[in-house]
Amino acid sequence: MKVLVSLCVFVPLLALATAEEEAVLESILRDRSHIEETLRLNKIAFIRQHGIRVRIHALLVDRYVQTFKEKMSFFSDPELVLKEIVDDPDKFYIFKSILAKTNVSKFDLPNRDAYRDFFGINPVSSFKQLSAQCSYMGGCLLEKIERAITHELPSLLGSINSSKNPTLSSCEATGCGEKPKNRYRRN
Repeated sequence: MKVLVSLCVFVPLLALATAEEEAVLESILRDRSHIEETLRLNKIAFIRQHGIRVRIHALLVDRYVQTFKEKMSFFSDPELVLKEIVDDPDKFYIFKSILAKTNVSKFDLPNRDAYRDFFGINPVSSFKQLSAQCSYMGGCLLEKIERAITHELPSLLGSINSSKNPTLSSCEATGCGEKPKNRYRRN
């Protein structure tokens, strides 16, 4: 009889423990799913931010190369011309010309001294202008970067978010269809 009573008490406790364990397991699986989704979103946002930095770096290097080629003459010393440009980029409007482009913030611009070091390691003559790197079939490299930043990565973010909120399209969620106005350009 004692065994029957203890068995009758133990079975509901076992069912209760199993229900609690199931709830805990469901909670853990929900948390894991949320963490994985957050990691994917953060990784895509990080890749997009890195793409923005690469785009700005490419524009700056292109502007330095363009200025270098404009200032070079047949009798100029390339090292002195580059030193003059790198030492005083404001004189040649290097950073201001990049700020005049769309989707570039002054907070996104790197340190000016970094380019003194950069061109100390990488000779300016080893770079082609961005316009020279466009091909008929492949398109321009800068356009590919801009397309990834403005369309492909936001749509990827939108596809991840669509499982949570299916009413918004990726462009409505991120504003990728908008063309921001350039405050520095005259109309």
